[in-house]
Amino acid sequence: MRRSASRVGDDRGIRFYADEKNSVRLGYRELDERARARASELNDRGYGVGDVAVLGFEPGLGFVEAVYAVLYAGMTIAPVPVTVGRNPQSVIDRIAAITTDAGARIALTDASARPLFDAAGLSGVEVAALPEPQLGRAATWSPPEIDADSIALLQYTSGSTGTPKGVIVTHGNLVANEEAIGATIDDGPDAVWVGWLPHYHDMGLIGLLFRPVYAGVDSVLTSPSRFLRRPLLWLRLITKHKGTFTVAPDFAYRLCAQVVTDEQLAELDLSSLTHIVTGAEPIKTSTVDLFVDRFAAAGLDPAAMIPAYGMAETTLIISAASGRPVRAISADLGAIERGDLLPAADERSVDLVLCGPPVPGSTVAIVDPVTHVAVPDGRIGEIWVNGPSVTHGYWGRPEETAEAYGFHLPDTDKTFLRTGDLGAIVDGEVVVAGRLKDLIISHGRNVFPQDVESIASAVVGTDPACLSAAFALDEHQPSEVGVAVEVDPKTLATADVEALVHRVRRDVMAEFGLPSVGIALLRKGMLPRTTSGKIQRRRARAELLDGQLTLAAIDGITIAGERHEVDLTVT
Repeated sequence: MRRSASRVGDDRGIRFYADEKNSVRLGYRELDERARARASELNDRGYGVGDVAVLGFEPGLGFVEAVYAVLYAGMTIAPVPVTVGRNPQSVIDRIAAITTDAGARIALTDASARPLFDAAGLSGVEVAALPEPQLGRAATWSPPEIDADSIALLQYTSGSTGTPKGVIVTHGNLVANEEAIGATIDDGPDAVWVGWLPHYHDMGLIGLLFRPVYAGVDSVLTSPSRFLRRPLLWLRLITKHKGTFTVAPDFAYRLCAQVVTDEQLAELDLSSLTHIVTGAEPIKTSTVDLFVDRFAAAGLDPAAMIPAYGMAETTLIISAASGRPVRAISADLGAIERGDLLPAADERSVDLVLCGPPVPGSTVAIVDPVTHVAVPDGRIGEIWVNGPSVTHGYWGRPEETAEAYGFHLPDTDKTFLRTGDLGAIVDGEVVVAGRLKDLIISHGRNVFPQDVESIASAVVGTDPACLSAAFALDEHQPSEVGVAVEVDPKTLATADVEALVHRVRRDVMAEFGLPSVGIALLRKGMLPRTTSGKIQRRRARAELLDGQLTLAAIDGITIAGERHEVDLTVT
C-alpha cells in the first residue's frame, strides 16, 4: 500500500458500487493517509503487534479502510461474514466462534452489523465502529516492528464440517503469493480489476483487494448480494470501466450466460478483458463453453479464460493456465475408478479441466496418500504443495496442523502441505479430481462425489444456485450411496416428483455402475454451504440422516432410524 501510494498517488484506487448508479472511491494516497491516522489511534489505545482484530463489515470501503488501519497498526486481521440470510443465528454463532478462537481483544464493525456482535455476547472484547480518522495523526504513525514471519491474516475457513479454522497467513506468505500471481498473469499499470466476491473469502480478499493494491492498479467492486440480484451489473461494470481482469467461481459464469438477454447483450463490450479467472469450485467445461459462446458477440476472447487452482492453506493460488483457451481431458470413468487419468474410450467419461502449471516458486507433487510416495504423471493421488505461499498451519490447532503440514517425500528436504485434494499432473499441468475425504469407494472403485452430483443436478434442472451432495452410506443403510439434490420451486410445483426421484437414481446407477442409490430431494437452499458457497458434504450427510433437513421427497435412505420410500410431501 505504501509503495502504491507513493508511486501512483490517487490516480489509482478502489471504487465500490452500492448499486449501478452510486459509487464511492478511495485513491491509494488517501487510503494510506487514513490508514496511518487510524493505526496511530489504535496504537495509542494499546493495540499493536500480536493483537488480533476481528473485522465484521458489510461490503464497501469501510472494510477496506479497516483492513489497512489494522495492518498499519501491526495487528492481525480476522474477517468474518456478517451478511444475514435465512438463519441470522448461524451468522451470530460464527462471529462468536471466530472471535473466541482468534483470541481477539477488539472487533471493528459498522452500524448495520453491530447488532450481530452485540447478540454474540462477546466477553472481554471491545466492539467498536471505525471512527472518522483525525488526519493530523497520520504524521505521528510509526511503522510497526514486523517481518515476513509476522501474522497478517487469520483466514477462517469452514471446510466440510462447518467448524471454522483459522489459517495462519504471514506477511511473507502474502508477498510471495502476490509475486506469484503477478508472474502468472502480468497485470500491467493500466490493468483494471472488476469483481464482486465476498471480502472475507481468500479469493475476494487477496485476489480482488490485495492484488490491485500490490500492483498499484485500479479496482472496481460491488457486493455479492448485488451481483446475485442482478448478475448483469458485473458485466456492465466491466464494460463501463474497461475491466481487464476479473475472477469468479464457475456458477457465476453459468448464471450470467443463462440470464442475460439478447437486448442486454447488445449493450455489453467485454473486449477489454484479458484475464477471466475461474476457480474456488469445480470448473465445468460446459460452463466455460456456455459463457464463451454466449458473450462472443460482446467481444469476449476465449483465450482470456483462466482456470485456476488454490486454497486458503496456500494463501490463494497454486496453479493457473493463462494465454490459451481452456483445455480439458475427457477422462475414462473406469480408469479414474482405478486411479488413472486416461482418454475416454466410450461415453462413460468426465471432463476434467487442466488448471495450468504450478505458479513460480511453488512445487506440486502427486502422492499416494497411504504410502506417501510420489506417483507418475497421469496417475491420481493426493496433491501436495511446497513453496513460500504455503501458510503456517491452523491457529491454535496443533493436531490438525500436524495432519496437513510439514510432510516430506523421499530424496528431498522440502516440506509439503497435504491439500486433501485428489488430482494428477497432465502435460505439466495440475488436474483436480476431488476431495480425498469425500471420495466414495464402491466395490474397490473410486467414485468422485462431484461427478455423481453433476449427473443428479442435470436430471432435475439447470438452476446454478441449486446444489447437490453425494456421499457414502454405511452398512446400516438400505443404499450404498446417498444423493441429496436441491430442486427449484417451479420444478417441485410442476414435475412428477416420484418420477424425478426414479430418474435421478436410474441415471446415477447407470453412469457409475452403483448397485444401490438413495435419493433425497430438497428445496433450493436447504443444503449446508460454506461461507463461500461450496457444498458441505459431510455436514449435509449428517443433517440428512439426523432428520434435520426439510425434504420434498426421499427414497432408499434411513433417516433417524426409519426407512423411507418415496415420500411426496411437497409443501
